[in-house]
Amino acid sequence: MPSVTEITVRYAETDCMGVTHHAVYPVWFEVARTDYIKNAAVSYAEMERRGVMIPVTGISCKYRQPSRYDDTLEITTYVTRFSPARVEFRYECRRKGSPEILTEGTSAHAFVDAETFRPLNFKKALPDIYEKLEKEAEKDLALCAP
Repeated sequence: MPSVTEITVRYAETDCMGVTHHAVYPVWFEVARTDYIKNAAVSYAEMERRGVMIPVTGISCKYRQPSRYDDTLEITTYVTRFSPARVEFRYECRRKGSPEILTEGTSAHAFVDAETFRPLNFKKALPDIYEKLEKEAEKDLALCAP
């Protein structure tokens, strides 16, 4: 199921116009993504200790409406693709309590060996964690299906 992460816009995250700086959203997406993984299976730090990392291979962000200092935001995170080699997340950022999407984005990742950074089969490397994440991904994919 989607994970929701709450963020309050800090003053340092705004530009001279009082609008959240565009470079902050990928950082918030990372916070939301690690929350998703932790809620679904295990902390990202534990995955790393067990030898698997998920570096970003691509990222996109679409800015629809600005957020501002002290806004409380909710970032909803879904898995949109999941396989033993790759995972893709979708993010929707809204003001808390509002249905309007302010910013949306995606990030694509590969599963790699933490020591060599070579691609690996996540299902074989950590089957217990893979199974938990796969179950959550299936729920997300069912929600997004036409």
